[in-house]
Amino acid sequence: MLPSQNPARLPTLWWLGPDLVTLASIDSGSGHPVVLLHGQPGSGASWEPVTRLLEGDGRVLAPDRIGYGSSPDPARGLAENAEVVAEFLEQRTAMPATVVAHSWSGGVAVLLAARHPEAVSNLVLVGAACTPDSVDVFDRLLNVAVVGDVMTVAGLVAVGAVLPRLRRLARYAPHGLREQLVAALPDESVLGGGRGALVRSRRTFMIEQEALMDELPSVTAALGDLSVPVAVVGGAWDLVVRPEATRSLAQAIPGAELIVVPRAGHFVARDAPETLAEVIRRYTRMAAGQAR
Repeated sequence: MLPSQNPARLPTLWWLGPDLVTLASIDSGSGHPVVLLHGQPGSGASWEPVTRLLEGDGRVLAPDRIGYGSSPDPARGLAENAEVVAEFLEQRTAMPATVVAHSWSGGVAVLLAARHPEAVSNLVLVGAACTPDSVDVFDRLLNVAVVGDVMTVAGLVAVGAVLPRLRRLARYAPHGLREQLVAALPDESVLGGGRGALVRSRRTFMIEQEALMDELPSVTAALGDLSVPVAVVGGAWDLVVRPEATRSLAQAIPGAELIVVPRAGHFVARDAPETLAEVIRRYTRMAAGQAR
């Protein structure tokens, strides 16, 4: 899924800080800012079904995280991503923002809120990997030398080429099974598109996977100290971050709201964009009311 040809929604490059990190981002609309952090892999365009629905409700920023899409710099870990996002929001005069984070970026959002509370008005964590039960044996194997590299290449080929074809064929499956297969399988947008996306995604994925395993304890430790309103959203059919992990995440955050989206898998923005957009609107209105 590529960005819309509407010029207001085409990514623009921004240079950040003394080390000149370059971040490409969609930045459109006005009002209370909402920043959408995509998962692993992906790009800001992964949010397109939701950004279309949020147009006119506020200011929407959807960056290509470093290592993906049109952001040219090498990938970094969770804490460094949080620092990049904080600097980006400050530079774009978009603080405090409603921060919406999918999957791997859940840890980025949590560390951003914990270390830069002035940058975050509230959080919407979607299929977020923030607790020990959100990773499994497969995640740990990806960090084993040689084995992890082979598994990463095979996995990215599968999610970028093989599984999207199976998703298209799923329409011929029996009715009940068809819906679950379509929700569970990725589509072509998962690699973010563009020439060389597979090779670049492999490098980024390996760096981010190692960072996830190394930094997950610091993310989990920060959950109990979050002082902003938090919505924890998960798909009932999510096979990546399973519903039980989503529930334990909500339980670890004081006052968090748990929202389980029926008939949705890991890619809630694709499977149930209207539901997710309404959650974001509600939290955006909450933040705007607090500001007034």
